[in-house]
Amino acid sequence: MLPNLIVIGAAKCGTTSLHEYLDAHPEITMSREKELHFFVAEKTWRRGLAWYEAQFDASAPVCGESSPGYTAFPLYRGVAERMAQTIPEAKLVYLVRDPIDRIVSHYVHRTVNWPEMDTLEDALASDLREWLVAPSRYWLQLEQYLAHFPDSRILILDSDDLRSRRDETLGSIFRFLGVDPEFRSPQFELSHNAATGRTRMNRAGQTVSSLLERTLGPRGSHAVRARTPAALKAPFRYEADAPVLPDELRTALADELRDDVARLRAHTGLAFAGWSL
Repeated sequence: MLPNLIVIGAAKCGTTSLHEYLDAHPEITMSREKELHFFVAEKTWRRGLAWYEAQFDASAPVCGESSPGYTAFPLYRGVAERMAQTIPEAKLVYLVRDPIDRIVSHYVHRTVNWPEMDTLEDALASDLREWLVAPSRYWLQLEQYLAHFPDSRILILDSDDLRSRRDETLGSIFRFLGVDPEFRSPQFELSHNAATGRTRMNRAGQTVSSLLERTLGPRGSHAVRARTPAALKAPFRYEADAPVLPDELRTALADELRDDVARLRAHTGLAFAGWSL
């Protein structure tokens, strides 16, 4: 069974929550492991189609997966092309948010697992810059898919709507997917992976994390950490100040991303009213 639904991103835009909400619908099954990244050549593409097919349950009319790395061009190239060649009839859902807020959130996410990272300002002046900024160029990412998929098969959503108008937004997604748009679940009241950015791993946490990664590999280690309750993680973490983006750097990022946002607005007709640019 190959998927007919892919949540293509963006990273730090609510894809974990959306993955769980979709999986709660009786007509949808999502892959047990999120972020399969099959269509990224540098990740799991080499495992082959049989491995990918084995990740899905054919018991529901819609089955899917969510991999934010699918919208990280030019860091990962050829993703949309591989996807279109493999599952040409799939429907794609793309969650986006204020692009500058997404950059800050992405940085916070990285510091959770790599507490030795430089400050946000230093990271944006280093080789990490493209890893932080590229996923916020939403129109650039979307262009890769429009070259291979009809516009009618791509649903673009503001993650602000998923948070503030959840029932209505999920209804529009369900309608797009051709399943019951009126379905509601208590699961929809939950938020998943909503990092505050206030905690980091202490030395003991780094030791345990390294042990898990050596034993289970990066993906297995991530899965274990994701399933571990916050109360059990607490002894391995410490409070940290949220990063501050200097006004000058925020202005520079806004200038860099403004045209991309304008193109996204023009294509989608969405206002993105809560965004800073």
